[in-house]
Amino acid sequence: MKQISIIIPIYKAHDTITNTLHSVFMQRYMEYTCYLIVDGEEVGSYDYLKEHFPVEIHYMKVNAGPGVARQYGIDHSKEPFISFIDADDTYLSSLALHYQHLPFEKEEYAMVSTDFLQENRDISIRLRERDMVWMHGKMYRRAFLDKYDIRFNETRANEDVGFQTQCQCYANEQEQIFLSKDQTYMWQWRDDSTVRTDNLSYAYNESIEGLVQNKIYAFKRVLARQPLDAGSRFFILSGLAYLFKKYLLAMIKMPKQLRHVKKWSKVYYKTLYPLLEQEYIDKAEKSIVAQMGFDKVEEYEEFIKWKALLNAPPKKRKRKKK
Repeated sequence: MKQISIIIPIYKAHDTITNTLHSVFMQRYMEYTCYLIVDGEEVGSYDYLKEHFPVEIHYMKVNAGPGVARQYGIDHSKEPFISFIDADDTYLSSLALHYQHLPFEKEEYAMVSTDFLQENRDISIRLRERDMVWMHGKMYRRAFLDKYDIRFNETRANEDVGFQTQCQCYANEQEQIFLSKDQTYMWQWRDDSTVRTDNLSYAYNESIEGLVQNKIYAFKRVLARQPLDAGSRFFILSGLAYLFKKYLLAMIKMPKQLRHVKKWSKVYYKTLYPLLEQEYIDKAEKSIVAQMGFDKVEEYEEFIKWKALLNAPPKKRKRKKK
């Protein structure tokens, strides 16, 4: 039996998919099946690829976004390990899958996360280390995903966060996440990409909304199966600290989106923060906020003020006199 399901969500990718598939089918030492999940385009529109690559193509009737397409790929594949690659990215070498899979041969890991490279507009390269946000350069044990019913949310922004948060919350001493220093994946630059870091409108609008929705989705699914533990508490607090950081950045880079950032930060705070015991907050919050880069007393005090802002009741609008 082949070992790896390579799942590629596709939408309007005719200009890039050939390069992606060349990088897939140069992989050595691993047996795999490549699944193309076409997200709502015309049936048969990518069948020409079968003339050159031994791919299995599935056509989804409705365009639902990459998260839904990835989940469709998981549900319609069978190999014991799963890896994702986007239809405009490439593997870094012919040994990429080998290095993603290698740790599984030594331990019963739940998931392996390798480092990846990010190409920028100016053709510079950024190394992404110990990343637990994006799907890039990661491989999952199918039995782990099945055991805990880890699934993508049906959103169009930051669905990666919901999936990865579930993986992190369910990881334990027997089913660990291995962070590898091997570099296996190239996140290619695209001028029309909506999610790159210099797209400020996305970063402080859809991205924030999707982040909060997917964090809440993930924690609700986890807490329906198991009680709140130290790991989940940590991820809830670190998520709030991250939103504080985004709020401060929005003040400088995108002040027009401050209200939007505050709105979704408040949704996060009101939904998840009450789950934490005060004893845990008193013990861990300051150090977790410091890990986000706010290690000075005055910075933590600003975080406390921001929490109070989120906790404040909405202001009543004054009726205009006729």
